[in-house]
Amino acid sequence: MDVEKNKTIARHFVQIWGKGDLSLIDELASPEITMYYPAFPYVLKGIAALKKFFRVRIPSIFGDRDVQVDEMIAEGEKVVLRWSFSVTHKGESPQGTPATGKRLKWTGITIYRIVNGRVVDEKGEKDYFGAFRQFGIIPNPPAQ
Repeated sequence: MDVEKNKTIARHFVQIWGKGDLSLIDELASPEITMYYPAFPYVLKGIAALKKFFRVRIPSIFGDRDVQVDEMIAEGEKVVLRWSFSVTHKGESPQGTPATGKRLKWTGITIYRIVNGRVVDEKGEKDYFGAFRQFGIIPNPPAQ
């Protein structure tokens, strides 16, 4: 198991969120891939489901996407990324918030499990509280 190779794979795979390059799914995902984030209403399973999500859902809400890897830790089959995501809010959010046109930014942590050079699992946590504040779904805390 090559930890450095796994780190490279994870660093490239996370760019699907940014650049939206669906060829990375074909190149780096296992056919049995699963993607899970607690705020998703379901677990994405398989290459076709990932492609649909990144072809239809993400671009309909977010434009000018950019993801930056801020930190990376790897051991064995697992690679953990702490990342920053910035987007333009161009479509209705999953919570029903209309497009604001605002530039939004939040952070998160994703754990990738990589087997034989392919991403098998992507499980993550995002700063939903921060994102929801920027969307206007929840209010900002009062100034002290």
